Amino acid sequence: MNSMFVIHAERILTPSSPGPVRGNNMMKISEFFDSDIVIEDGVIADIRKHKSADVKANLVTPGLFDAHTHIPFVGSRSKEFYMRSRGKTYMEILQAGGGIHYTSSLVKNASLEVLVEISKDFVRKFTEHGVVGIECKSGYGLDKENEIKQLKAIKLLRDVVPNKLSGTFLGLHARPKNIPIDEYIDEMKALLKYIKENSLAESVDAFCDKDVFLPDEIEDFLLYAKSVGLKIRLHADEIENVGATKLGVKVGAVSVDHVLKIGSEDIYVLSNSDTVATLMPSTSFYLGESYAPARDLISAGAGIALGSDFNPGSSPIYMPSFVMHLAIRFLRMEPEEVLNAYTVNSAYVVGYKSGLIAPNYPADLVIWKTSEFLDIPYMWQENFVEHVLINGRMVA
Repeated sequence: MNSMFVIHAERILTPSSPGPVRGNNMMKISEFFDSDIVIEDGVIADIRKHKSADVKANLVTPGLFDAHTHIPFVGSRSKEFYMRSRGKTYMEILQAGGGIHYTSSLVKNASLEVLVEISKDFVRKFTEHGVVGIECKSGYGLDKENEIKQLKAIKLLRDVVPNKLSGTFLGLHARPKNIPIDEYIDEMKALLKYIKENSLAESVDAFCDKDVFLPDEIEDFLLYAKSVGLKIRLHADEIENVGATKLGVKVGAVSVDHVLKIGSEDIYVLSNSDTVATLMPSTSFYLGESYAPARDLISAGAGIALGSDFNPGSSPIYMPSFVMHLAIRFLRMEPEEVLNAYTVNSAYVVGYKSGLIAPNYPADLVIWKTSEFLDIPYMWQENFVEHVLINGRMVA
């Protein structure tokens, strides 16, 4: 049976083309006034001048996609926030057994059911702030059993939330404590075929940086992952420039993430590739680190996606409005670039055809209480979301 739903929008803002949008094209958006979005069976059928509608809206944009989170996890690392404020570095805390290792100990002690329940609440909070799609990662298991437990939690989560989720295997998240590095990488590599065959993840990721995993240690791992049909993601050059961005381009990564410490040569290589840079200014904010060179990346022709890096230690943020605020203020991105980055480009990285208000696209939409897009990052603590639609169904 045909199901039709019509939104009358005072204003519509949408990217003008599918992702990934790159360089100067990130300034291109389409704007409609006093128009109806006609939805049939969860898909946008038409954008027309206003005739009649079921719902009145001030502003409608595509639903937001968060291209980088660390769901599922349990617990908090608030004490580390205090330690960093008193001079300890992220790596010093990690090497002393805190950081990722601390969260790993909590995840290992949590049941699969608990991981799913806590993650469901996280996703609900994202949804209430306009996020329709989320990338979720393992990486707090740090052994075969618990990495698989995290991936199973992501798979089960898909059945209990309406959001568009993608799973990423991040077995190479921290150097192991009690096992040689080569042996650990081989152990994680042995899981890749099983993960693909059992649809436990669409991508693999690795923390490629100083004192974590270096390019020559993980290149074979990434190439094997690609050979079994998994897409590549990389935590790249966040702490120090170790050549991770260049490795990501070399192995055909969908995105390289963070890239705080890249230089002009990395930017050139990245901008001449199909790889997107996923930026998370909230991590720089929490760690007191420098911000990624977004302006240089865009000027060189690269594509940028945005994410929260939502995790218990270095970015406990699920509010895209705050990420937008930081992107405009510290990454010096324009509002149009932010809209492209948080919709079509992030949807591309997460692996969905979405992020565009156009015929034949899924009706993944946010109805906002304000007609001014800039209000959202300006008053980031105010939740301007009125309704969220996923595949044409109101979910928040």
